[in-house]
Amino acid sequence: MTGTLQQARGLQWLDGQAGSLKITQAPKDTTEETIVRVAPGPPPDVVFSAPIPDETDVLPSSSVRIQFSRDIDGTTFKGRVRIGYSDSAVKGRTETPTPAPQFTTRYLPGTRVLEIRFSNPLERFRTVKVELLEGIAGTDKQPLKPWSLTFQTGG
Repeated sequence: MTGTLQQARGLQWLDGQAGSLKITQAPKDTTEETIVRVAPGPPPDVVFSAPIPDETDVLPSSSVRIQFSRDIDGTTFKGRVRIGYSDSAVKGRTETPTPAPQFTTRYLPGTRVLEIRFSNPLERFRTVKVELLEGIAGTDKQPLKPWSLTFQTGG
């Protein structure tokens, strides 16, 4: 078959003239696939938090934001975020320890931020400890080293 290759509006076609057409099979690729191994990246780390570590006079209505150096698998936060009050303020007194605050978490992958919101305002003039426990991992399965943040609420 002979003809002219045409092209218009992003399409190509062959204007053929009568004759015989022979269809052949494309050659099989004989090259072997090479496996490329890439070293894993560094594990994720906390790069910023608000409030900052050891900050004082934090508003009891505040939320906590923690930013990471790498993408985190948001499903790995479940059951691995612990928040409580320091009992040192009530030791030696007859008061019972304050129950841990109730909270929800939301991971924002676009900014690599874990946002922690409290159901009720935090207790005034208390030391709060936020812990990210073992088992939190990046999207590439690299583990986040356990991390904690301590701050004090104001009035």
